[in-house]
This record gives sequence, C-alpha cells and structure tokens, in this order.
Amino acid sequence: MRLLGKVIVLFFLNFSFVYSNNVNNCFYYTEKYGKEFNLPYKLLTSISLVESGLKKNDKFVSWPWTLNVSGKSKFFETKEQALDYLIKNIKKTKNIDVGCMQISTKYHINEFKNLNNILDPNHNVKYAAKFLKSLYKKHKRWNEAISRYHSSEPQKKEKYLKKVKNYWSNIRQKRSTKIDNKSKREREKIEFFKSQFENRLNL
Repeated sequence: MRLLGKVIVLFFLNFSFVYSNNVNNCFYYTEKYGKEFNLPYKLLTSISLVESGLKKNDKFVSWPWTLNVSGKSKFFETKEQALDYLIKNIKKTKNIDVGCMQISTKYHINEFKNLNNILDPNHNVKYAAKFLKSLYKKHKRWNEAISRYHSSEPQKKEKYLKKVKNYWSNIRQKRSTKIDNKSKREREKIEFFKSQFENRLNL
C-alpha cells in the first residue's frame, strides 16, 4: 500500500507540473473567469485567441508569454524571457500589450502590483474579465463591450469585433456539433435497448 501511495502521489505531482506548464494555461483561466464573471459562453476564450493566438504543437492556442511592442507581436518560450524583455523595454516604449489578454501597460499598469503580476496568466485573465464586464455594464451591449476592449476608434472597433466574432462562432459551432453527436449516440442507445426489450417480449 505504501508503494502504491507513493506511485499515486508521484503521478499527481507530475500531472500538476505538466499542467502548470501546459500551453493551454490561458485557456484554463479564460474558461474559469468567463464563468466566474458570468460572461457569454466562450467569449473570453475567443478574445484571448485574437489577442495572443499562436500555433503551438499543431494547435492554435492563446500564448501567455506574448508581448506586443509598437504593433508587432513577440512570442517567447518562457515567462522568464518575456518578463526580462518587458523589464528592459518598458521605459523605452510608451505602450506594451502583455500576456494572454494583451493588457495595455499604458492604460492598465496601475491595476497590477508589478510587471510580473501583469504577465501572470491568472492575474492577466482575471483583470481582462473584470474589465470586459465593466465595459458591458457601461455600454449595455456585448458588441460594444467587445469592440471597446480593443479600441474606441470606429474603424478599429469594427475590424476587431469581426475577428472576435469569427473565432467565437467557430468555437460555439464545435460545441453544437459535440452536443448533436452526443444526442445522436443517446438516441441510438435508446433505440438499441428498446429493440432488445421488444425482442424479449416476443420470445
């Protein structure tokens, strides 16, 4: 039993380590805070894909170690690399967008304890969810909230909203397909058991 217990403990330690370093940790937090702040289904995840989307291991994911400097995205392999660049360049550049949700240092830096804090996926995504919800409360429409998450300039707003809606539509379509497939399997099971029951009655 002791050996089995050690194996189980080691399994969960390894699982935690892999999960904490998984490329999908942006996804984990967008799902978590999307629900916590009662945002529309998959909206926060869709915005994160527009903001920091990167193809990694044949999957398109939101990448936490992303910086946007003067309109150019920079993707780093580790948090340490991204943080080092951020620290060295924050005074040289007026505005750097940071992390999963590309939080602007120009407009939002004072909402975070330090640069490490704004880059951290948990704090980064939580603040984005809070900010998005505040935009909705102010403007009363999700389209307007989504647009203004990026900019208040009409042309930029329209272009950004279209991008987010494309991702959002694709994600929701996948969910719909899964539900349809699940329903189909359930119907097939019901029909199977129904036929089995009828066969027994005829015996």
